[in-house]
Amino acid sequence: MRRWFLLLGITLLPGAIAQLAASQSSLLAAQPSPAQAAATPRLPRLARHPVVALTFDDLPSAGALPAGDHRARIATTLTSELKASHLEGTYGFVNAVHLENDPDAQQALRIWIDAGMNIGNHTWSHPSLTENTAEAYESEIAHGEPALAQYAEARDWHWFRYPYLAEGETLEKRNAVRAWLNAHGYRVAQVTLSFDDYAWNDAYGRCLAKQDAAAIAWLRQSYLEGAAEYIQLGRRESAIAFQREGRHEIPHVMLLHAMAFTTLMLPDLIELLRNEGFRFAQLPKVEQDSAYAQNPDAALPYGTTLPGQYMDSRHLTYPPFNPHPNEKLQSLCR
Repeated sequence: MRRWFLLLGITLLPGAIAQLAASQSSLLAAQPSPAQAAATPRLPRLARHPVVALTFDDLPSAGALPAGDHRARIATTLTSELKASHLEGTYGFVNAVHLENDPDAQQALRIWIDAGMNIGNHTWSHPSLTENTAEAYESEIAHGEPALAQYAEARDWHWFRYPYLAEGETLEKRNAVRAWLNAHGYRVAQVTLSFDDYAWNDAYGRCLAKQDAAAIAWLRQSYLEGAAEYIQLGRRESAIAFQREGRHEIPHVMLLHAMAFTTLMLPDLIELLRNEGFRFAQLPKVEQDSAYAQNPDAALPYGTTLPGQYMDSRHLTYPPFNPHPNEKLQSLCR
């Protein structure tokens, strides 16, 4: 079982994270037993200069807003940093329900597009496939298409990311949705790297309201430490899952969220990636790699990354890792 929230790509509606985190809290705390540690395989060799595509979920309204903040400000700040780092064309995945009767959200998505970024489909309202029929889920995907076509205009928006990265708890449901996506011209925007970046956002809003500079400094430090830890882990998982290491390491896709704390941390995260030797590419180029054409045929009741699907469905042994600081993040600045 995966070691972090198995609900990646979450839309942080009021109360949602508390309810979902409570149901998954034991997963975050799980650590390898001595027997598991003894069975840990040799750590795979990693490439000196890996490749990564950054992607952002839950546009245009990811996470709670700190008091006085605006979605348009978040979009402006993120796109400015992406452009400064020559990352035009970055994909953001849209829940179009948030565009309804919200001029701030509408402006934010227009800013994203006008800055040279791309968009893809994240369903209309971010449901979990685990909790819906394939037919209802397909209807959710289709419901968001008119807005995507309107904002993207001539750009390719036929990339789909599963909410929570959940692809179906049965093979029948999984295969039905995959067939629907294929018939409608979609490619699945798989993920190989995630550190649950959304988990820092609510704590940031609380600490900002209290003007707690020391707590915000800890948030910044722990965010970068968590990113470094789970990027390394995700790379090792990919090497194990796809049996490709060293210079044959697959190019990666990182999941982020377009939220307030991300605007503070994106420059430091990009610097961290560069210091780790990463080169940047865009989603369509990265997912031309043969690893992304493989189907793990994994029927899992939760969501996880593409290598995680292989690790869990094949019962492969995870490399050792340090725990995610979610418990402290939930309690900080209360």
